[in-house]
Amino acid sequence: MSTKDLLHRFIFDKAPVRGEFICLEESFRTIIHQHAYPQPIRHLLGEALCVAGLLSAIIKFNGRLTVQFRGKGKLKLLLAQCDNQFRMRALAKWDGDLSYEDLMEAFNEGVLVIMLDSGLNKNRYQGIVAWRGNSLAESIEGYFRESEQLATKIWLAVDERRATGFLLQVVPAADKDATSIEKAVISPNWDRITKQAAQLDSSTLLYNDYPLLLQNLFPEEEIRIFPSIPASFHCSCSRKRGEDAILLLGREEAEAELQNNRTIVVTCDFCNQEYVFDAVDVARIFENKDRPPSDIQLH
Repeated sequence: MSTKDLLHRFIFDKAPVRGEFICLEESFRTIIHQHAYPQPIRHLLGEALCVAGLLSAIIKFNGRLTVQFRGKGKLKLLLAQCDNQFRMRALAKWDGDLSYEDLMEAFNEGVLVIMLDSGLNKNRYQGIVAWRGNSLAESIEGYFRESEQLATKIWLAVDERRATGFLLQVVPAADKDATSIEKAVISPNWDRITKQAAQLDSSTLLYNDYPLLLQNLFPEEEIRIFPSIPASFHCSCSRKRGEDAILLLGREEAEAELQNNRTIVVTCDFCNQEYVFDAVDVARIFENKDRPPSDIQLH
């Protein structure tokens, strides 16, 4: 596991504010090299992965958090997932050449959501995120401000080698006198800390080590640092899920595919792993079709 892929958490001892910093290198490069993503999509995938990791550390749950966009323009789908063990994966689907302007237009016309999935046969939470400011960071800030009543600031930076994110947030119910988001935002603590963090830019996020970053941003603050959490790429695809996909295809269509190509190849949308099934495999699959299928995620 990479020592560069880490999520760091901290809290201000004399202010009701918590923070996080995430840096993804090996996992980010693994994901963007699995498909021939255009540069604008690689950048946005890095941002979405960081957001998924940052939010997973805030929201206490067992399962998987997904940041997902669906649209009807050139960008059809973009999603990033992080589970409670900080195992991540991501994918995007698009049509034709894609510029940064195309992405912004797509986000203004599509639907951005945050989903929490706790496992099989359990209700899934889904929160719709309004796109604002042509920025994923601003959109997530607005979601917390309006839906969760929590003042939040997020900074994101991505290059070809790493993706990074930095979050500050008012601790829920920490200030008993703050009964609304307005009071939290204008409080001296929040105002002072966010002003100090306003000097953050892409270069600072991408090329500064974590302890030095905090020292430079908040030289006079008392900060408690928690143990870092390792993050990694992980895809939950498997040969068994490939078998379940063939079951969904149906015996007649599966046999027709075998006649045309001699094998059926099931390819994972996320990691591009191929699972190859011949006639013997397919016959066995349908002989055992009465067994309950695994949880299948179709995107």
